Amino acid sequence: MKLALFGHFLLKYFGYSCMIGGNDGEFRVLSGILLRQSAFPMRICATAPTRIDLAGGTLDLYPIYLLEDGGLTLNCAINMQCGVTLESRGDGRVCLRSEDLGIEEQYDSVASVSLDGELEIVSRAIKFFRPPGGLTVTSKNHVKKGSGLGASSSLLIAILSALNELTGSPYSLRQLIDIAADLEAQCIRVPTGKQDYFAAAFGGVSALWFEVNDARRECLLSTEEDIRELEERLILSFAGAPRFSGATNWNMIRNYVEENQTTVSGMKRVKKITHAMRKSILERDWEQVASLIDQEWQIRRTLAEGVTTEAVEKIMQAALEAGAAANKLCGAGGGGCMITFVLPKKRQRVEAALAAAGAEVLPFKIVAGGVSVECEPET
Repeated sequence: MKLALFGHFLLKYFGYSCMIGGNDGEFRVLSGILLRQSAFPMRICATAPTRIDLAGGTLDLYPIYLLEDGGLTLNCAINMQCGVTLESRGDGRVCLRSEDLGIEEQYDSVASVSLDGELEIVSRAIKFFRPPGGLTVTSKNHVKKGSGLGASSSLLIAILSALNELTGSPYSLRQLIDIAADLEAQCIRVPTGKQDYFAAAFGGVSALWFEVNDARRECLLSTEEDIRELEERLILSFAGAPRFSGATNWNMIRNYVEENQTTVSGMKRVKKITHAMRKSILERDWEQVASLIDQEWQIRRTLAEGVTTEAVEKIMQAALEAGAAANKLCGAGGGGCMITFVLPKKRQRVEAALAAAGAEVLPFKIVAGGVSVECEPET
């Protein structure tokens, strides 16, 4: 009882939860323990960034990184965020709401939450944590569906982090990444990668190493000045209709496992390029980074059917003619968002060319931080 009163005191008068820090953002949560031992209604908000992938996508997919004797993926977290709000309720019911999709699902209890609804990934997260009592889960995705920016992964990390806090579970951010990937695989029924989850959890400009017994993150740019140098050379735009990334990824996995030589040799070249790009980013050799982005894309577009489209190629050509150094679709490809690498002095002209060709230029910032969670008592 003393612990519960102490927790309520912290939340009521200071508006924060107790969190014990760890290495690389790992944490243990006390606030959920306090919540479970008190009857005070709670509101927990979590937000997480999405990401731009620079090189090495697909190398984070099981089993490709094993068959390649290790994978390396480079990405950066951006401020196009996804968020979730959890609100405890006293009637034991569960309400799931997606503001961007306009969907609401109602259940009598946590036990009765169905995995057959349109919000399956949220339902699976709730089933995994089994929070005590009732709650309302409201999610908001600020990114277009099928953008290729890892928005669904960002939202899942936000949901899991909020539930981790709510229930007082001891999972670290690194453990939540593994849980998220497993839950996603259950939903989409194909193998999943983890690069999106690392960006959502930890933020920053990262090199992600995928090995036999672990996956680890290396921060490539640590200062605000270095991050802005990369940011001012990247244009993000929406280049076409959304697509199901799982299908494209599955085509690449199948081609690789079936020893399609174009795919196998292509992935080996992508891995080599990704290692070279990591070195170039660390050295701030932006001209070489641009060249490597172009090389990676020229290979990636051949790895599986559906990676690019005629409309996307026309938009990319317009950017190049306006002075861009390189283009690359984000995520699995087939549509969605693309990055364009430019010299800062040519940025305005290239942005105008992209818009004239039918792309929607999207303002963004690279962010150093990952998921954030805030708790407060309901008033």
